[in-house]
Amino acid sequence: MKNILIFLSVALLMFSGCDSYLETDTYNQIDSENAFKTASDIKAARNGLYYALGSYRFCGNYVLAIGDFAADISVADGSSGHFVTINDYSFTDTQDELEKVWEYGYSIVNTATQMIPAINVLLANEETTDADKDDLNLYLAEVHALRAMAYFHMVNIFGLPYGTDSNPHGGLVLMDEQAIMPTEDVSRSSVVETYTLIMEDISNSLSAFDKTTSEMNGFYLNEAGVNALKARILLFMGDYQNAILAADKALTLKAAKSIGEADYLGMWKSLTLGEEEIFSIAKTEDDNLSANSLNTLYGSYKGSLYSDFKSDFGANDYRLNLIDNTHPMKFDGIESSAATSNIPQLRVSEMYLIKAECNANLGLLDVARTALLFTAKRNGDITDVTDLPTTKSDLLQFIAKERKREFFQEGHRFYDARRTSEKISVQGSDTDFDVSKFVYPIPADEINSGFKCEQNEGWFNNLPIPKK
Repeated sequence: MKNILIFLSVALLMFSGCDSYLETDTYNQIDSENAFKTASDIKAARNGLYYALGSYRFCGNYVLAIGDFAADISVADGSSGHFVTINDYSFTDTQDELEKVWEYGYSIVNTATQMIPAINVLLANEETTDADKDDLNLYLAEVHALRAMAYFHMVNIFGLPYGTDSNPHGGLVLMDEQAIMPTEDVSRSSVVETYTLIMEDISNSLSAFDKTTSEMNGFYLNEAGVNALKARILLFMGDYQNAILAADKALTLKAAKSIGEADYLGMWKSLTLGEEEIFSIAKTEDDNLSANSLNTLYGSYKGSLYSDFKSDFGANDYRLNLIDNTHPMKFDGIESSAATSNIPQLRVSEMYLIKAECNANLGLLDVARTALLFTAKRNGDITDVTDLPTTKSDLLQFIAKERKREFFQEGHRFYDARRTSEKISVQGSDTDFDVSKFVYPIPADEINSGFKCEQNEGWFNNLPIPKK
């Protein structure tokens, strides 16, 4: 696989052994066979995985931007040229953003797959100190989780929603115990097989956490973060009961608590990890993001919200303070740098909304309303569960809109509409688009590389119908 294996020669952008993956000393031309000989080597490579995850080409921009610009949240500015073709569905299989998501997702997968057996060798080595083993189990937990997260994002872009596709080659090219070698022919798995491996990675991650006393904050995928990721994945799989359990575990480990208006609004202007954040990608002014940040996409590139988006909010909803006309303000940066913001990936509010949606689907409406109130009370007119819908249908519709209100600009909407089969409006096209039947093409560069990766045949047949 050409675009996967581009990264074998450099073994990703692996960072020198340091306490933060934000430091920028890199190894170039690393020999992958000798890259993972010590715990320090593993730490450096693990930092490289976080760097790739947080790159603008993956979760630092493109994965999230697709989630809003391909749905009914965000509108691209034609004069800027940024995300316009994603926004109006005029892209082709050579779209740069899709190519970069594919490349960077697989760079994480490929390097993680090389790291896992290397970590296990070090753990089995009698000469490895107990302190190093403690750290190695932490790194093993993180690496499994990072691979799961990369697979999850990619399968929701390049595969159809879970449970809707019987195509045996509709999922991803999978690496489990062994990385794919140069010039090796490949074949895509099914979506179900992809999710099976994702859940195996989550299970292996949590098992490794049981063997370590090392702890990391929410700028890393710690145990709370992995349980939060597990809850999201299980929601997408329709496993409501287990999604609730995972969300509860994440909230317990986070020691989650409700925050007020000032703290909620203030967290978007701070680089300090907040009470609401379970896992966030950390950014600093030294990253020099400028043109590649989400901030710039909604700033000088003039990305905006749909003109009627604010109508989904109650008049006394304090989240409206994060919207200036049609300009969303979550990623307006800090006082000294408009291009610099942390990028939340998993939040406390998401766990409560997962609990609300899952309990509603299970018919436990009172429990669902209690969970829903956590975010719904950000509308000052909602102060009690009695202010929330009473029927299952109305409650689920409210939750869908609440997710729009809570997560605009954070990239959830496209993926939410696909998994629930909600028909949406998209820019320049019909107002009844069944996005659950749509899937992005595998990048042409991958298909044309000659290693037999299957295309999503007929993907263009499910594009939205342009307005006449």
